[in-house]
Amino acid sequence: MEQAVSWTAAFYDTSHRAIRRHWEIILFDLAVDAGLPLPLSDTWVHEEFHRAVLQNRGVPSFDEVYRFRFAASSTAVTHVSDDNLVRMKRDHPSDFVRAHEAGIEGEHAMVLRLERQHFFDGATSWNVPLYLLVKVNSIAYIASGSTSEANRLTDQWERDEGTAVSRRDFTGHDFTAWVYDLFRPDEAYTARGMHPSGVGLRRYIRESDLTDAERAYLHRQGRLAMLNLLDPNLVSVSGGRFNAAAAHVLTPFGYTIDLNAFIRPKLFVALHDYVNHERSFPGAEAALEDRIRVALWRQPAHQLFRDRGGRLGGLVSVRMHRQKFFAEVEAKSAGWVEGNVHLDRSITLRIGRAIRVSDAARGRS
Repeated sequence: MEQAVSWTAAFYDTSHRAIRRHWEIILFDLAVDAGLPLPLSDTWVHEEFHRAVLQNRGVPSFDEVYRFRFAASSTAVTHVSDDNLVRMKRDHPSDFVRAHEAGIEGEHAMVLRLERQHFFDGATSWNVPLYLLVKVNSIAYIASGSTSEANRLTDQWERDEGTAVSRRDFTGHDFTAWVYDLFRPDEAYTARGMHPSGVGLRRYIRESDLTDAERAYLHRQGRLAMLNLLDPNLVSVSGGRFNAAAAHVLTPFGYTIDLNAFIRPKLFVALHDYVNHERSFPGAEAALEDRIRVALWRQPAHQLFRDRGGRLGGLVSVRMHRQKFFAEVEAKSAGWVEGNVHLDRSITLRIGRAIRVSDAARGRS
């Protein structure tokens, strides 16, 4: 996850600085995301975040971005077996829910990385069209899950894929699947029934498969996602010594509403309100010069939608630089952290070479 965010942020920063003219940057962003989705693009980081969650639980997959399909109506994560999905839902229900929402989690992390580079490192790339493209598209995608459009898309995908299991996306519409499994963590994956072709399991969730409560909850997330537009960076306002932006991000247990504060010279602070079906849980984090990061939180005990109890947790990360190289150690307790693939406790060591001096890209996690 961290590697995907670092490389994608570097791709856009380098490309936008090289292009310079605003209208050309707009055309470039549309071309590499909607025209011909490329590796390292926003579409790529979306799919790679899906794949990272799957791979972390032993589920191999393939990113269709590497097919280089022009003007594709959608991009899938394919070559996932039904048996692996059955096992993952049974053994790791919170990770399974996260796999559905991880795509826009990655996109949000990528935008936040670029905003931090711009504010703290003085990056000169003009990224406003990309920010708008990512945020507006995410809002529209979430909102579409509670409409009949999700049914139309699902019917089309199932017809096109036919009996070829390897061609099927692992989830279909991200957010009908997300809310369905969020509300039903104990339902066996096989309860989805047979695929309409008669071969394999039916993976995709239609809007018509949702209960009234699930549909209403998803509709509410579409509205809450508009909080991501409360961001001065969308109008090229990055502030002098201080800037702040709101955020809404889906999680394995529901969602979080965040307030991100950028304080010069090098302090980033985020306040989190983690919310599941039962209650809210607080969290906070601070990062100094991207070298020391500390986070504390209380989150649902089992990362599930209906957990009543909470569990205290935290994260500590330290990074050291030597010329163009870096080493970083990150340790966390059980809990969800945007851009960290592990919901369990973990210790991660990253060693690598900086992509650029002011944004040392971190190694693979």
